[in-house]
Amino acid sequence: MILILCFEKSADIDYRGLMLKRAIIAIIIGFSLDLTVGAATVSFYVIEAGVNEDFDVKQSQSIQWEDAFMEVFFDAGYIISNAPIMRLEKKPSDVLQVVDMEEAVICGIDYMLIVLPEYKKDVKEPIEVSFYIYRVARKEKVIEKKIIINKGSTQDDYNNMKSIAKGFIPYIREGKGKEEGEGK
Repeated sequence: MILILCFEKSADIDYRGLMLKRAIIAIIIGFSLDLTVGAATVSFYVIEAGVNEDFDVKQSQSIQWEDAFMEVFFDAGYIISNAPIMRLEKKPSDVLQVVDMEEAVICGIDYMLIVLPEYKKDVKEPIEVSFYIYRVARKEKVIEKKIIINKGSTQDDYNNMKSIAKGFIPYIREGKGKEEGEGK
C-alpha cells in the first residue's frame, strides 16, 4: 500500500520543474568549484654548497630543509617530488646549471623549488640558505631569497624551517596553466 501511494504521488511531480532545479543546482556547484581541478606539481631540489662532493654523509640540516618544505607543501595540497640531495664544493653562479630543467618539463613539473644551504668546511650547519622558485614551463624565476643562519635553539630549527617554507606557498599558483595574466 505504501508503494502504491508513492507511485501515485510521483505521478503528480512536474519533471520539467525538477530537471530545471537539478540543472540550476549543477550550475551553481560548477561555478562554486574550480573546474580546473588539479594541484600544481612542485619538485624540490636541495643543493649543498661548500661541502666535499666525495663525503658520503649528507648534512643533517639539508635533510631537515628538504623534509620541512615537502611536509608544508604536501599539507597545503600540492603534488610534490624531490631529487636526491646534490653536493657541490662551491656555490654555483647559476643554479639552473646544476638542475635539469628539461627533465622537469618532460615530467610535467609546474614549479621547481631549490634550497641551497651554503656550508663552511667542517661546519655542520649552513652559514646561509638561498631559495629559488622557477616556473618550469616558462623557465622563469618567480622568486629568490636568502637568509643568514643565526645560531639559536636547535630544538626550534625544524619549526622555523617549516615557517619559512610556508612563506613560499603564495608564490606557487594552483593548477597547470593558471599563469599570472592569463584570462585577464
